[in-house]
This record gives sequence, C-alpha cells and structure tokens, in this order.
Amino acid sequence: MGTPLFQISSNENAKLVDPRLHRINDVDVHTVRSALGFNILFCFILLGIYELVRRWLPEVYATRKLNLSADRMVVDVLNGSSSLPLSWIPAIIRTDWAQVRKAGGLDAYMFLRFIRMCLRITCVSGIWGILILWPVFASGGEEYEESGWYHFSMANIINGSWRLWIPTIFMWLQTFYVMFLMNEEYKHYLECRMEFLAKGDDDMHPQHQYSLMVERIPHELRSDKALFNHFNSLFPGKVHSACVVLNLPNLEELSARRKRVLRRLEKSIAYYEATGNKLTHIVGRHRISCFGVESMPIIPSGGKVTSFEDDSDSSRHPQRGERVDSTNYYSRELVSLNERMSQMQAEKKAVAEKGNDELSASQWIAHAFGAASGAAATSMSRLQTEEDTIRGAMWDVSCNLGLDFVIGGFSFMHQNIDTVVESVVGTTMSSTGFVTFTDLQTVTCGAKAPLSDDPRVLEANIAPDPRDIKWENAHINRSWSAGREWTANVALGVGAILWSVPVAAIQAWATADSLASIPGFEWIMSFDGGEFASFVNGYLPVVALLCIILILPIIFEWIAVHYENRKTYSDVEKSILTRYFYYQLANIYITVTAGSIWTSLSDILDHPGNVFAILGKSLPTVVGYFVALLLTKILAGLPLVMLRFGALGRILFLKIFFKTKYLTQSELDEVNKKNVLYYGWEYPTQLLVITICFTYACISPIILPVGAVYFLGALLVYKKQILVVYCPTYESGGTMFPSACHRTLTGLLCGQVTLIGYSILKQGFYQPLFLLPLLVFTVGMMNVYKKLYAEPGRQLSIEKALSLDKHSTAVKSFRKDCYRQPVLAEGPAEPKSSNGFTNGSMLGRSKLFEQNPDDESGGKLV
Repeated sequence: MGTPLFQISSNENAKLVDPRLHRINDVDVHTVRSALGFNILFCFILLGIYELVRRWLPEVYATRKLNLSADRMVVDVLNGSSSLPLSWIPAIIRTDWAQVRKAGGLDAYMFLRFIRMCLRITCVSGIWGILILWPVFASGGEEYEESGWYHFSMANIINGSWRLWIPTIFMWLQTFYVMFLMNEEYKHYLECRMEFLAKGDDDMHPQHQYSLMVERIPHELRSDKALFNHFNSLFPGKVHSACVVLNLPNLEELSARRKRVLRRLEKSIAYYEATGNKLTHIVGRHRISCFGVESMPIIPSGGKVTSFEDDSDSSRHPQRGERVDSTNYYSRELVSLNERMSQMQAEKKAVAEKGNDELSASQWIAHAFGAASGAAATSMSRLQTEEDTIRGAMWDVSCNLGLDFVIGGFSFMHQNIDTVVESVVGTTMSSTGFVTFTDLQTVTCGAKAPLSDDPRVLEANIAPDPRDIKWENAHINRSWSAGREWTANVALGVGAILWSVPVAAIQAWATADSLASIPGFEWIMSFDGGEFASFVNGYLPVVALLCIILILPIIFEWIAVHYENRKTYSDVEKSILTRYFYYQLANIYITVTAGSIWTSLSDILDHPGNVFAILGKSLPTVVGYFVALLLTKILAGLPLVMLRFGALGRILFLKIFFKTKYLTQSELDEVNKKNVLYYGWEYPTQLLVITICFTYACISPIILPVGAVYFLGALLVYKKQILVVYCPTYESGGTMFPSACHRTLTGLLCGQVTLIGYSILKQGFYQPLFLLPLLVFTVGMMNVYKKLYAEPGRQLSIEKALSLDKHSTAVKSFRKDCYRQPVLAEGPAEPKSSNGFTNGSMLGRSKLFEQNPDDESGGKLV
C-alpha cells in the first residue's frame, strides 16, 4: 500500500491523544440501550399527553383554524373520523406538495423540501452503507476485532489495508449524489422563486413585486418628492410612488401610549359588560402584563376619591393618587391622544413630502472642505501659471510632511459623518426609502443596474414584504448596521472559541461519577446494580448539550435586532441560522471531541502537517455519543415539537389566572395569536443532524439509518405543524433555502476532512491523496450553485419581466402608503367591546358612561 502520507511517530501519535484534551467519553451499546428504553418511555408519555390535549386546546394545536380562512386550511386533522392516537398521520401523508405550498407559503414549503432532501441523502447512503460498508468493515479485523459500534466501522480495518479504498470511493459517490439532489432542489427552488417574484403570495399585497428598497439615499433626495423625481428622471413615466422612511421616536412613543390607554379603556368596558359594575382605579398605579394580558392595578385600595361631577369635568385633569372612574378617565385620554396623533402625523407627512431643510453636520463639513479644496486648487493653478518653483517646492514638502494625508482624513470624515449623525444624534429623514414602479421590467432593471456613478449611494434591492419589515429599525443607516455586523461577527467568533470552556465543564460534570461525588448522591453508582449509572452516563451528557445550545438562538436574536438593528424579520432569521450553525459545528468538532480548542490549536501549531490526523483521531471515537444524541432528538425532541410546551404553558397560565369574561377582544386576539415557525432555530437543528451523518457516513455508517429515521419523523412532524399550527406572519419567498444548502455543503466538507484525517491514521497513502480533489470539487460546486441559482433568484430576469408585463393589471390596486410606516398610517383608535365590534362614535355616550345611582361605592375598585 505504500508509505503513509504523513509519517507520525509513536511519540507524536501519543501527543495527538494527549489527556489534556479531555474529550467526552464515548457511549457504549449497553449504555445507549438503557437510554433508548428511557427515551421510548418518555416518547410514549409525551405522545399520550399530546393526544389528550390537542382536542381540548385548539388555540394551541390548531391555531390555523382560528386565524386563517377555510381555503388556507387544506387539511383539518383534529376533526378526523378516527379518534385513535396518531390518526392524523395518514391525512398528513396524503397531503401533496402543492397543498403544502398553498397552506404554508414558500418559506415553509422550502423548509420541508430541505428536510426531504436530507431524508433522501441519509436513506440512500444508509442502504448502500449497510450493503457495502458494513460487510467490508466487519470482515476487516484480521489482527484484532473491535466490538460494539466499531465492529462495523473503519476502526475494524487493519492499518494500510486495501479496504481503505472502499470508504474512499463511497465518499466520492455520496458527494456526487448529494450534488445531484441539491441541484434538483435548487432548480425547483429557482422555479418557485421566479413564480413568487412574479405573482407573490395569496396574503401579500401585489405592490411588493413592483417595489425597490433603496439604501444610502443622499441628503438631496431625502424626501418623497425628491426621491420620486430622481427615479422618474431615471425611468420616465415608470414610477408610481416613493416614500422615505422617517425617524419618528416621539410619534412612536405617543402611539405606544395611545395603545396602552386604549387597552385599559377596553378592559373597563369588558368588565362592565361582564358584571354590570363600573371600574375605578388610582391614577399612577402600575399594572403587570403577562403574555399580552394586562392585570388590574397592583395596589387597588387607597387614593383620594373624587366626586362624579369632578371626574366628568373635561377641563380638569386628575392628579396622581386620585381614584377616578376608569371609563371616563381613559375615554378623555383617548380622545386627547387621537387629536395629538392626528396632528403629529400630518406634520411628519409634510416633512416626508418636502424634506428637512435643516443643514446637517455632513453638509457643513462638505461646504468647509469644498472651500479648502477650492483654495488648494487656486494655489496650484497660480503655481503653474506663475511658475513659482520655490512655492511649488514648498507645496511638495508640505505634501511629503503629510498635508495630503490630513486633507484625505477630512474627506474620509465627510464621507462617514452622515452615518454617525443619523445613528447617534438622529435625524428625521433617514437614508432608507421605497420606490414603487408600474411594471416589472423597470423593477428588474433598477435592482440589477448601478443607479449612480458613486457606488456609495443608492443601493437598491427588491423590496421585502411590508409585513417582513421591522419598522422600528427601518430608519437605521445601512453603513452603521454593516459596521455593527462586522463587530458582532468578530465577537461571536471569539465567543465560539471560548464557548468550549463552559460546555466542556458541563459535559465533564454530566457523568455518574461527578454526581456521585456530591454528598447524598453516592447511591447513584450502586443503584440497580450499576444500571442506573450507565443510564446517567448515556443520557445526561446528551440532554446537557441540547439544553446548552437552546440558549444560543435567544442571544443571536437579541444581537441581530437590538445591536445590529437588522431591518427585516427574515434577515434576523438568516443571521440566527448562520451563527447557530457555526456554533453547532464548534460543539461537534471542538467541544465534544476535544474539550478545549486551545489545546487543539496548540497541537496544530506544533505540528501543522498533522492537522488532518488531529481531527481524524478525535471524531471517530465518539460515534456512540452521537447515536445517543440522535435517538434523544427522535424520541424526545420531535414529540416536544408537537407538544409545544411553551405555548401550552402560556395558555394554561392565562386560563388559570385570568377569567375569559373579563378579557377584552384585543386580549383574546393576543391569547389566540398566530404561531410562527422560527426558521433561524429550525434550520440549524436539521443541519446539525445532517452534519453528524456526513461526518460518520464512511467511518461509522451505523449513524446513517438513525439519521434517516430522524428526518422521516421530522418531515411528518413539521409538515403536520405547518398544515395545522404555524401561521406565516410574513413571506420572504424561500430566501433561507440557499443559505441552508450552503451550510449543508460546509458540513459535507467537514465529513470529507475527517475521513482524510482518519485515513492518514490508518496509514493510507493514496486514499488521502485521492480524497483531496473532492474538497476542491465541493468548494467549486458551492460557488456554482451560488451563481446558477442563489444570485439569479434575487430578482426576475428581464425576459421574464417583459412577458409578465404584457398581461399585468396589478398596478390598479397599488397604494401610495403601502410602504409608509405603520405609525404614520394609523387611524383614530376606537375601543372594541368583548364581542369584537368597535364602540365607535358611541364613545362617551353609552350607558357605560352614566353614573349608576345604585352604585354606592362609585364603582368597583380595581
């Protein structure tokens, strides 16, 4: 077979397994069997609870039926003819893909297609792995025989054996099959994406396809009129409307206050309709809000009592500490706030139309810099005309001393001062706007072509769904956000390195030996003859890892929304997807296998030629741990997805502590609000499983059937949830699918690198060389897919746009305020009664606002 590709001495080989690495202990077959029994029992308990409560609480397990029209329901599994457990599975299987797309939208549809692709990869690879790799590995131990998981793995092959060619060729064939499936799914994605860009979604306004989101708008164009005129000059007669996003902190604060007053007015009305008694409250007393339902004031007693005549006097405003009639008090507040909102909205709309005439700091610097540049130009022309060699030499000396650097610094400061002023100080007119055109051809040209000679201004892309926009961040300068994204990426990269420290510590603690060292827990080691200790060693580390990684998306979401100020919900989800995936890679390849990245880096720096061997030595020895991890995700994770403990606990809390008859219609709507599928959380969960399968596909192929079972269960569970539970609140058109596919190929690369390293350790020579081109091929295909499918999917082709424009009548339904900030488009607020109807003009005139002569206390204290 030849000499090994990298010669590793016995000392060096020993260093590769330095005990300082503190790898997680592998889980043997007996321990996994114990954990499997507990998981099966836990699974039956969870499924039993689900079958009991899913018919009792449709607001948790059938929210689509409560929030969507009948034509969007597609299938109602709760009203099936059979009452047997899991009787909904046949209905889910029978639902075809066209119905799934109609029900869930393109985002959910492509998510399920991604799971289906992973299922096909693991099924086909698993079948051929059993037929080819298992016999080869099982019969490869001529010198010694491995036991347990490793009897059917590369560990059972003797060093330098010809059998190393079998997993090598298998990896090539698996890679080709993955590329084939991904290419087919990408083709289907591009077809669906083009249809989405052409026709949109049933719940979307058609204006979305005809609009551009414009970033980095220069000061001269920061008004609706100026932006409209500029684009109309670029595309004459093709512009329908334009609007610039405003920074409206005062208006947003006033709107939030009005919503709070409206909510409390509705609560007083609901209480009166339920009991016939009026409410009073003490001005200034705080309330508690739980899951969208607000409580009564915390301390209901006390306060200075005012007479009804004083309370109804509109010229007098009650002071803090006075007890007042809630309905009268909040009615007057709401009328006042409606007037103030209307006035402020009119003022801000006028500013949006004409722009802000105030001189900005950047304009002042531009003026000063222009004067300095003019003076410099005059001096240079004078030098040339007078041929003043002495002064010319002095200018050259000044430039050599750094004067040109100072002027360049002023120029750079001028270019970036807008970002600082807008983001720190705040200006009314932002650098973000939306432009709507009358045909798709113009939109496509605007999205593809540079709109200015200066590449730093007028950056245009297809506008997102208006429901997808986080309007509180829409005014943030794009350059400011980009800078913060870079900072966050660097910080999170360092965090991935340091993340191994707490995870390794928890993994070291999550063993029976560690628990037995705690006073009072010594019985763990001897209970049930040691069987319980085996169960703890197999189950606790897995559960600990799953619990640890659950906190990551929460951290990533806060960073994306509050630090980076990302402008769309889909962009937030994509950022979570990317970061969550790479942290999970760190969990697999650093934390679980090595315990400390610092030690691994030290070994790699000491022996850079052994990087493949270092990786290959660690991973193949913990296949049992990952088998236990996948079994836990199958038998516990998937039932928990269906059971939805978070939503279940929320609704039970509200039912226990709040009476329905006292809830307002707005609060009832909040209780029964739409449940959404968080793709930034769910995609990385699937990516974790497929990456584990890629890593062990050729080394320990026993992982592949387990992965296939997981993806089969995931496809059924998520398909059911999308058809019955999840209601999309926005639609991005499947934009997260290319990102997920790209990360899938990253996981495939990790599996290839691991196989190369393990082949080196098994003293293979030609096999690692034969696998190296596979890395180049995979990276090349990542770029090919990006150019063929991901980038073309961002907008329509001009040819497609031209053909669609011939028959389009969508422009008739366009509105000028479609992309206007919701806070500017809000109308007067009116309370809803508990039956869902607005009281409207009856505000302040119904019997609710009359003094009840039989109410001696002046109203119920709340």
